[in-house]
Amino acid sequence: MVKERLKEEVELKLGKKIINRGDCQLLSDLIFEQQKKQISYNTLRRFFKVDKNADHKPSSQTLNVLSKFVGHANYFSFTSGEPSKASWELQNELFYYLDQLDTTKLQNFLISCRIQKAPNLIELLTVCFRELLLSKNYKAVHDISQSKGLNLFGLSYSERVQFGRSVGLVMRKINIPKKELIALAENNVFLEMVFLIFVDYSSLNVSHSNYIRLIEYVSAGAVKLKRKDQLFFECLSYLRKLLIGEPLPNLTIRPSNNLHPILYSRVCSVLIIQNSFSKSSNASILEGIAKKMQSRALNKMDYIFELITTALLLRDFELMSFVVNSEAYAEGKLYQEAHLQQLIVVKTMLHIKRGAPIKAKKNLLHINKKGWGRSYFDIYDLFLLVINYEMESDSANKKKIMHDYLKKVKQLNYSFFNKNYLLDYFK
Repeated sequence: MVKERLKEEVELKLGKKIINRGDCQLLSDLIFEQQKKQISYNTLRRFFKVDKNADHKPSSQTLNVLSKFVGHANYFSFTSGEPSKASWELQNELFYYLDQLDTTKLQNFLISCRIQKAPNLIELLTVCFRELLLSKNYKAVHDISQSKGLNLFGLSYSERVQFGRSVGLVMRKINIPKKELIALAENNVFLEMVFLIFVDYSSLNVSHSNYIRLIEYVSAGAVKLKRKDQLFFECLSYLRKLLIGEPLPNLTIRPSNNLHPILYSRVCSVLIIQNSFSKSSNASILEGIAKKMQSRALNKMDYIFELITTALLLRDFELMSFVVNSEAYAEGKLYQEAHLQQLIVVKTMLHIKRGAPIKAKKNLLHINKKGWGRSYFDIYDLFLLVINYEMESDSANKKKIMHDYLKKVKQLNYSFFNKNYLLDYFK
C-alpha cells in the first residue's frame, strides 16, 4: 500500500521508528525547518497509528508535506516514482559536466537546478564540491562558491548545515597546499559554508590536518579574516589545547552582541572552561545567554549549542541543568535533529546523576546515532559509553564497555579522556 511505503520512507529518513509523541514532535520540527510548514504532532500521531484508536484519513496536504520530506515534489510524484528518475538524470548530467572540466557549463547547470528548485539540489552541490576538492580544482571551487547566480548564502540554514557537514567530511581525506588552504579560508562563502560549520572534533590532535594547519596560519596572521572569524579559530585552538593536554592560555575575549548565536555560544563555552580551572563563577555568562534565549531572535537554541558539549566534557551537571532548562525557550521547535540528540544525551546524564535510572533508560530509547553531527560523532560515542557503563550492572558487560571506551580513547588520542574520566564521571 502506497501510504505504508510513505511511512517507511519517512521513518528511514528520520532514522528511527515513529512510536510515540516525542518521535512525532521531532518529525514535526524537522518538517517545519525544511519546508516552513507546520504539521502538528497530533496529525502525525494519527497518521503513524501512534494512537491505536484513531480512525483518520490523512489530508492531501499531509501526504504532500510528507512526500516532500522524503525528496519528492508532492504525493502524486511519490506514487509515480518520477522524482527518482529525474534525480538520476540530474546526477548523470552533473558528472558529465564535471568530466568535461568546463567550469562555466558546470556553474550554469547548478544555477539552473537552483532556479528550478531541484529536490536533490543539496546532494548535487555536495557531490560537485567534493569532486572538485578531490581533483584539486580549487579555481572551480572559488568560481562556483562565489557565483551570485547560485547564491549559496540564500540556502536555508538546514541546507547550509547539511552542505557544510558533507563537504567538510572530505577535508579529512585531502591535504590542501598552504596557499590554497589560506585562499579557501579567505573565500567568505567557503569559510561560512564549510570551515565554520564542520568542526572536526575527531581530528584536533592530528598535526597535519587542514584544520590544525589553518589554526596555526590564523594565529600567525597569515590569513586575512574578520575579527569574528579570527575569534572562531581562537576558540577552536583553546578547545584543542584542552583535549590534547597543552597549557591553556589566559583568555581576555568576551561575547559581543553582534556575533552569530553559535559563535556567541562557542565564546561563552571556552570562557566557562577557563572558569572551571580558575574556580570562577559563570553567573554573568549564563545571565547573558538567558537574556538572548528570552529575546525574539530566530534560532534561539543556537545560543546553547556549544554549551551542550562543554557541559558534557566538563562533567558540569549544573551547566547541564541550565542547558536542559533553556529548552523551554525553544517553543517546541528544536529545528535540528543533532541539537535534539545532544540534549537527549545531557538529559540522560542528569537522570543518572539524580538517581533516576528508569527515566535514563527511557531516554536511551530516543538516542539515534544517525542524527548525530559527524564532526561530533566520536566524542558523543564516548559519552554514550560512559552512560552505558554507569547503567550496566553485569560485570562482564561492564568490562566489555570499558574495553570499547579505552579503544575509542586510544583512537581519538586526547589526553583529556582516560580511564578515570569514565570511572569518575558521576562522582
